[in-house]
Amino acid sequence: MPTPFSEQTRFTAPPTAVHAVLVDPAFLRARAERSGALEHTESVSADGEAVVVTSTRTVSTDVLPAAASRFLGSTAVVEQVERWDPAAADGSRRSHLTLTIRNAPVTLTASSVLAPDGPGSSHRLDGTLEVRVPLLGGQVERAALPGLLQLVRSESALAQEWAAGA
Repeated sequence: MPTPFSEQTRFTAPPTAVHAVLVDPAFLRARAERSGALEHTESVSADGEAVVVTSTRTVSTDVLPAAASRFLGSTAVVEQVERWDPAAADGSRRSHLTLTIRNAPVTLTASSVLAPDGPGSSHRLDGTLEVRVPLLGGQVERAALPGLLQLVRSESALAQEWAAGA
């Protein structure tokens, strides 16, 4: 059964500035480098009025729970696709994110809302992590989720730095 999570970040910048950072290829490269990716690719494309951000990162599994690293090997390829809807009248945006680990039964799905919040904005991410391994999936999810949320927080902090400088 998937493990739910929720994370919220506040920005001093308005949603338009934060969104511009989150889809900036230079930010995406910096995000991958800060995460310790051994290799990475990023792309930003349009699909009608939506903006699609695709990234692939090869990461070391030495920071994962031992059971996961034994299953995955020394590295894992993380593929992430985030689709941003067009801005609403108030400047808010919604996105849908899917993160998978290549050749592993792991999927993170989430939706987010980037909305005005006073003079700045807030970004709320709600989703689930699912590890499809009989009997052990829930244990692996609970062990992996704190690390994934720490990564989300680290990436949010980087986005805050970039948005503050925008």
